[in-house]
Order: sequence, then C-alpha cells, then structure tokens
Amino acid sequence: MTTQETETVRKDHATLREDVEHIRLAARELPDVSPEERHAIVGRILDFLRETLLPHAEEEEQWLYAAVGKALGNPEATHTMTHDHIAFRSRVLELAVADDGDVGRLQELLYGLYALITVHFWKEEQLYLPLLERPAWPVFDG
Repeated sequence: MTTQETETVRKDHATLREDVEHIRLAARELPDVSPEERHAIVGRILDFLRETLLPHAEEEEQWLYAAVGKALGNPEATHTMTHDHIAFRSRVLELAVADDGDVGRLQELLYGLYALITVHFWKEEQLYLPLLERPAWPVFDG
C-alpha cells in the first residue's frame, strides 16, 4: 500500500470526524430541543451513519484490513477492528428503534457511538496505517 493510499484514509477520517463531532454535540443538546427537533436530529444522524459511515467501514474491511492482514501474515489479525464495525451496526439499529421521548437513552447511544467511532479511527490511524507505510521487510532465501 502506498503512502498516498494511507493519506486518503486519513483525509476521509478528517472529513468523517466533522460529522462524528456533530453526534457528540447533538447528544448534548437533545434535552433542550423540542420532540420534533429531536426526531429530526436523530434522523439526520441515522442518515449519516447508514449512508456514509457504515459504507466507509465496509469498504475498509475489503481493502484496508486485507492489506493489514497480509502485512501481519494473518488475515484474522484484523478481526478486532471488524468487531468494532459490528458494534457500529448494532448501535445504529438500537438508535433507529429508540423511543424519541427517551432522551437519556438517545444520549447514551449517541455518546457511545461517538466514543466508539473516534477510538476506532484512532486505532486505524495510529496502528494500521503506519504499519502499511513501512517499507516491506526483505525476504531471505536462506
């Protein structure tokens, strides 16, 4: 994988972080908005998660995690990160069926999603991308 490809991941994450930050801010403001506004806010967040974040996660599983698994010599080495994606999907479903009137539960889900996503991005950027940017180790034919 080239540095240009890993830089693309970093740029994608920077763009996504702007929307992910809105999840945290929305969680904070939910108690102070009308039920209609709360419903609209949660709807916009669900749209972002379903239409942008989850497809991004699926795409990473296809090529980024495959490259990391290859670099580590074991395709199963990335399973912890794919489990994060499973957790994303689970929380999205929980948010989709949550009662709009249960502000505490909505906040819990939104803050949880925010934390899960930001830590996940951090792990990819701090652990996976540097691994892929290293020059390939020489192979010795003893």
